[in-house]
Amino acid sequence: MTDFIKVENLVFDYIKSEDESTFRAIDDVSFTVEKGSFTAIIGQNGSGKSTLAKNINGLLLPTAGKIYVDGLDSADPENIWEVRQRVAMVFQNPDNQIVSSVVEDDVAFGPENLGVDPKEIRKRVDEALKSVEMYEFRRKAPHLLSGGQKQRIAIAGAVAMEPECIVFDEPTAMLDPNGRKEVIRAVRALNDVEGITVILITHYMEEVIHADHVYVMDKGSVKMQGTPKEIFSQVEKLKELRLSVPQVTLLSYELKKAGVPLPDGILETEELIRELKKVQ
Repeated sequence: MTDFIKVENLVFDYIKSEDESTFRAIDDVSFTVEKGSFTAIIGQNGSGKSTLAKNINGLLLPTAGKIYVDGLDSADPENIWEVRQRVAMVFQNPDNQIVSSVVEDDVAFGPENLGVDPKEIRKRVDEALKSVEMYEFRRKAPHLLSGGQKQRIAIAGAVAMEPECIVFDEPTAMLDPNGRKEVIRAVRALNDVEGITVILITHYMEEVIHADHVYVMDKGSVKMQGTPKEIFSQVEKLKELRLSVPQVTLLSYELKKAGVPLPDGILETEELIRELKKVQ
């Protein structure tokens, strides 16, 4: 795999309007995202993860440091259009991204703005809706859909623009548990089946267990990084950062503390059952 996104010593300061003082939201962050990978960024509210997302997409420009998207400097005005075509974003609230009164028209909105040929748009819309299992709803009104369905329509709109990478900024934050499952299943399919590079920003720990790599942010800095198993093996360190772990991981951790010989970083119920059978 090759690096698709390179973040080098990124700094981002917000300027407060009342007194023009600055608040450092990102403080000297460096990391890479491989092409075709599934990268998760987790952290408390205010940790800087959403600001980082907007810098990757070029919605915000670095105060210092560099972000390269497929070799393009995101801060170069000549590159910004290319960067945003390569990296799409899906935000928390799908209602803020839905602009049309019919599902398929909404998904077509992005490609139309790119000047794509109408026949190609039709093909892209159908394929994008199928990729998130929403094709049968193509002629429905978005306001009649559930929260999870609306978010999948927003994802289809991003997919129809044929980006190489999609950044999901807390895409399930406003959804119920069923809606969250629907959306995360769609996100994983885009990565596994379509080969789209995925960056998922979330504070729901269960959503990152299938990621290739996880970065943990706190107060604008990357505090931990590794595979999901490596990250969730460090329960006490995550607690120090005011973060939880998946429920099955916590149960395994408590059982191990009580003397049951279990490995660290168990992520799924089936894995725990297998390990418990070994110690019977």
